[in-house]
Amino acid sequence: MDYIHKLKGLLPRSLHSHLGAVRRWLRTLPARTRRQKQRLLADPALEAKERSLLKLVETRISAGDGMYTGDGAHYYKVGLSAIRSIEEAIDAAQLGSVERILDLPCGHGRVLRFLVRRFPQAEMTASDLDRKGVDFCARVFGAEAVYSESNLDQFSAGEQFDLIWCGSLVTHLNDTGIRAVLGAFARHLQPDGLLIFTAHGERVIQRLQDEEFEYGISAENVAPIIAAYRKEGFGFADYPGASAYGISLTSPEWIRRAAAEIGLGEVYFRARGWDDHQDVYGFILTR
Repeated sequence: MDYIHKLKGLLPRSLHSHLGAVRRWLRTLPARTRRQKQRLLADPALEAKERSLLKLVETRISAGDGMYTGDGAHYYKVGLSAIRSIEEAIDAAQLGSVERILDLPCGHGRVLRFLVRRFPQAEMTASDLDRKGVDFCARVFGAEAVYSESNLDQFSAGEQFDLIWCGSLVTHLNDTGIRAVLGAFARHLQPDGLLIFTAHGERVIQRLQDEEFEYGISAENVAPIIAAYRKEGFGFADYPGASAYGISLTSPEWIRRAAAEIGLGEVYFRARGWDDHQDVYGFILTR
């Protein structure tokens, strides 16, 4: 895509956003994303069951999918990693049948495309604040579309679920927001259902300290949120210009206390379980 960058240098700045849209469209052309999957299928590091699942997975990727940056191998590996943790959590919870699944936030289906193949008999519900993402998931994966709410205290999906997957939402919320998320999910769990979500822990602190990735927060906020995490088990910084939305750091102990307050008990934990990056938790209702 180097020619896009060259064109930016030749065209007026007012046209740069249009070039960005063209670039996103070109890198999600179906032929390209199919080839990327085929190359990953040839990777000898894949386990046999991962290869079997990946063969079935839809390769259509939305040009509006912010999680897809052109690296198809990584994009699909993130989905496989989620399924790996979900299966481990299901085993730990001794969850029987999985008939109804909620993916929130679903985005444009990075994990949902794997869920629909791993649990083909289950009813899928896709929910997100990004309505275009929800619509894409409904159209391409056959999921029930439910638009989310900024205030999750007011959110209702209209039913309860056997399995809830929440990838990278807790990672962006302050303590009040995290408690609201956990409360919303507790309301939407079947009595014997399982909630699985991800959070930022020690791996993210390491990346921040090594300046490997800045996570969209200003440099002056890095030391304070790490210090708060070390002292209280929780640190948070807003994105520049945002309010109550940014990057959170949460220790397992802090998560367990917050979950216990609303009647959730831990059955599964894997540090860096999702994509060797975010910690993965599994909780069930205890009351």
